[in-house]
Amino acid sequence: MDKPEDIEPQGDPGAGFDADDKSLDSVTQVLALEQEVARLGQNLDEKERALEAMTAECRRLEDRLEDEHVASDELRQRFNRRGHVLTDAETRIKELERTLEDLHAAAPSGWLTPQLGSGADPASRRSLPRLGAIGGLAVALIVGVVAILWGQVDGPAGDRERSEQPSTADQGDGAVPAASTDAPASSVIAGTSSSPPPTTLGTVRDRLPSGEYGPLMAVLPGGRFTMGHDSLTRDDHGPAHELALSGFLIGVHEVTFSDYDRFARATRRRLPNDFGWGRGRRPVVDVTWQDANAYAEWLSRQTGERYRLPSEAEWEFAAAGGTTTLYWWGSYPGTGRAVCFDCGTPWDNRSTATVATFPPNPFGLYDTAGNAAEWVADCYYPSYFGAPAAGRPWEAGDCEQRVVRGGAFSRPAKSMRPFARSHLAPSTRLDMLGFRVARDL
Repeated sequence: MDKPEDIEPQGDPGAGFDADDKSLDSVTQVLALEQEVARLGQNLDEKERALEAMTAECRRLEDRLEDEHVASDELRQRFNRRGHVLTDAETRIKELERTLEDLHAAAPSGWLTPQLGSGADPASRRSLPRLGAIGGLAVALIVGVVAILWGQVDGPAGDRERSEQPSTADQGDGAVPAASTDAPASSVIAGTSSSPPPTTLGTVRDRLPSGEYGPLMAVLPGGRFTMGHDSLTRDDHGPAHELALSGFLIGVHEVTFSDYDRFARATRRRLPNDFGWGRGRRPVVDVTWQDANAYAEWLSRQTGERYRLPSEAEWEFAAAGGTTTLYWWGSYPGTGRAVCFDCGTPWDNRSTATVATFPPNPFGLYDTAGNAAEWVADCYYPSYFGAPAAGRPWEAGDCEQRVVRGGAFSRPAKSMRPFARSHLAPSTRLDMLGFRVARDL
């Protein structure tokens, strides 16, 4: 019988189990590391969200601080003006007192202090009316001086407060001023007034070849104003600088769907989306900067007048309405003044409203604050250093971004401040982005 072959030992039988255990340990460690990375990622996301919330709150507080700072400056300036007025009034009152003393010294004896008894002579009795007249004149002068000087302080502010609450009598929802009524003339001019001096020179509505009318335009006389705003934060609406604008015309309200659809059908252009809110007298949205510019060029061909987008300076001048407060109606946004994200209206963050739903600014312009944001002519630059003079549009450079003004139904109230700016690529279409047109005089 053959001897069995020797079988070589195959090693330790437990070695394979050790290798498997090590592999399992490695897999477990990898899984643990992956779970740890995932947990750290979640923590990082939470911290990023918290940081974003803190940043937003900081910005909100900065905006509030800035608003309070501006309001405080206004109150301080008003207080200082009143102090100067009171000092001037005291000086003039002393001058009047010295004048009365001089009159008393120069008057005949007893003329300013007649005796009223029955024994007084007839001449003394005749001097009594003179005394009353002089005394009354002195009192009237003193009261008049104080009233006039005090009025110099409160007059402009009072006028501004009255203009901040324009009458809406005889105007329904979506109504426009009586001046907008169509007339058979080639253009309608109305609303002029000789006293007090008007802030606008009336309204104009050019007739189209079809017999219909173009948008209602307000005639603004131009003038000097301060463009921009210097703030505590480094925003893009500074530095504030003074400009002198020539007269121009600007739309009383934003271009409506009715206005734009007429142009789009005539030129076989794409009809913009109304997002289910309705067309008619709502401001047109979903239009690019090129669409807005094409509409203005079409109006120019139809009417023979030069229509265009307003420059940034013209838009800000018109939107402020001659006021210097943060909003044309005052220093705070309040509620129910316009449509924005947080304006307290039924349209907030939902949709646009029909044009002219809310009262106009002192220039008679509707929806310069809120409703739909508006394209203007200018290329965007992050500051006004080097901006063109006389309010011309800034069109140098590649113009990759165009300026947008006016706030919107889906944007916060601070975006409605006349000096606030936004910028978008000119090909942008949004549900809150429209425009109004301007026209040369």
